[in-house]
Amino acid sequence: MALDFKQTLLNQMKEYLDGNITKEEYYEISEAFYTKYAHTYDNPLFHKYFLNTVADACLIYIDEPGLTPEMREAEFYKSLSDAYINLQNL
Repeated sequence: MALDFKQTLLNQMKEYLDGNITKEEYYEISEAFYTKYAHTYDNPLFHKYFLNTVADACLIYIDEPGLTPEMREAEFYKSLSDAYINLQNL
């Protein structure tokens, strides 16, 4: 299940990065999945990085006002793209 947890999160990110789902859809599915299955994956570095980058990006670029929709989309995409690359190696 541990590899499935990591791979599922990466697949969800890839779905967004490939343009198959919106950032809002990504947030809904990843948050629900992470909450339900995080305990099955024992890799503190992965969890720390995920929570400090992906979870923060969801809060900042989906919920926070002040940026244009285009700016939020661009920054969220960049954050997820970087996280996708880094999380593969953790």
